Amino acid sequence: MKKMWEWIEANSGLVQATMSAVTALVWMIYLHIIVSGLRRQRRTEILIHLGGARDLSGRILVSNLGFEPIYVLEIMLNVWTEKGERMSSVADRTEIAQEQYQTPREATLQGPLKSGESVDIGSVVDLVERARHSSFDDIDVGDLHQIEIIVAAVTAADSAIAAATRVFRIAGQDDDLKLCPTTLDTQQVRSRRRRNKIEAKLKSML
Repeated sequence: MKKMWEWIEANSGLVQATMSAVTALVWMIYLHIIVSGLRRQRRTEILIHLGGARDLSGRILVSNLGFEPIYVLEIMLNVWTEKGERMSSVADRTEIAQEQYQTPREATLQGPLKSGESVDIGSVVDLVERARHSSFDDIDVGDLHQIEIIVAAVTAADSAIAAATRVFRIAGQDDDLKLCPTTLDTQQVRSRRRRNKIEAKLKSML
C-alpha cells in the first residue's frame, strides 16, 4: 500500500491527467445520452394502421405517436393496377356533401394532430372515391392489386417535411377482397432523398 502511494506521488501529473480524461469521457457519455433522448423526443412517429374489418370497408387510421404535435399537410394514395401505378391526393373529404359539414375543418383531413391523437381518414373505398374526383376516374376498387398510403406532415422541430408510408396488398376475388399489410409497422421516411422526393411530388400537386 505504501509503495502504491509513493508511486502515485511520484506520478501525480500522470494520475491527474488520467483522471481528467476519465472525467471528460464520462461527461461526453452523459451528453450523448441527453442529446439522444432529446432527439428521440422530437423525432416524428406517424402510425398508419387498419381498424375494424380486414376487408376494403376497414378504417384507415393515422396516429401521431411522437412527443411533438404535427400538422398533416397531405395524404396521398398510390395504387397499382394492371395499367400501372397511379398517385392522387385524398386529403379532401369529397365523399361528404358541403351542406353536411358542421365546421369547415370537416372538409379536409389536413390540420394539426397532437401527440397521442388519431384521425380516421376513411376506408379504402372512400380513398379511391376521393381519388376518382381527380385522376382515378377510370379505376375501380376491384382493379387494385396493391395500395400505398403516404402521410406528409410538418413540425416545429424540423424545417423539412416528415412523412410515413404503409403498403397494403389486395388479396381475394370479387366481393371477398382482403386488405393485407406488407410490413408489420409503418415505414417512417427518414432519408433526405425520399423526403425531397415526396416534397417535390407535393409541389407538383399545387
